[in-house]
Amino acid sequence: MHDKFWVVFTVGFLSLTGIVGCDSALAPTQVEREAEIYLIPFKSITHPVYFYSFDGTRLAGQLDLPLDVQDPPLVFVIHHSGAVDRNAYQYLAARLVPGGYAVFRFDKRGTGQSDGSYGCCEEEDALAAYQAATALEGYDPDRVFVIAQSIGTQILSRRFDDFQRVRPVRGVVLLSSLLKGKEVLNIQSPLFIIVSDSEPDLAEITEAAAEAHRQMYGEDVSYFIAPHTEHTLFDVSGGPMDWSDPRWPLRFSEEAAESLLTWLKAHR
Repeated sequence: MHDKFWVVFTVGFLSLTGIVGCDSALAPTQVEREAEIYLIPFKSITHPVYFYSFDGTRLAGQLDLPLDVQDPPLVFVIHHSGAVDRNAYQYLAARLVPGGYAVFRFDKRGTGQSDGSYGCCEEEDALAAYQAATALEGYDPDRVFVIAQSIGTQILSRRFDDFQRVRPVRGVVLLSSLLKGKEVLNIQSPLFIIVSDSEPDLAEITEAAAEAHRQMYGEDVSYFIAPHTEHTLFDVSGGPMDWSDPRWPLRFSEEAAESLLTWLKAHR
């Protein structure tokens, strides 16, 4: 690691933010992700942030603060797989920020405003982003939540102790979890697991994982199975996802979103 950790925190501005992505076999290509799509409108005080990873690569992200909320809880997002930028989770920020949460998202290296080439250093970059996020002001440092999705759940499990040394978390949410049974045990924190009903190892990533966590720590742990969804929790009750449809961000499962907000509210 560098002797000094640099964060550039620019002046915030009121914004309406947008553009999303998804992690699945049918996920859009980079060209499709950059095409015009429907932006879910929400108001926030947005602070662009630049910071450096372990190898000196400059990365970029942003903190969205809710309006008229003093010291809100912070939600930090660890991405799913693929060369996606901060806007891959605009649909999530559009639900969380109006609910009173500060949200930090970042561009993977080689995407968005981040330097470097995509293809390495996912864990180190996620940890550097967490250091950058928790070094900022405007949120309650005693109420930090991490939301990790898909491959992000594995990153968090492998590096959880490192994240804790930077800033202890109030709770963790695993979206589209890939952690089976005892694989969740590295995460010693109140835990909420949200997965699709289409997962092939459904019992292992829900019942078995929750029971293993409960037996080891006695911590608050629960799970929710989102009906009629694909892996990344988008609603397919009306048919398969059409990633060329500019309004596909609106198909994120309402049941999944509601369960997430309910759990966060109970723990904030």
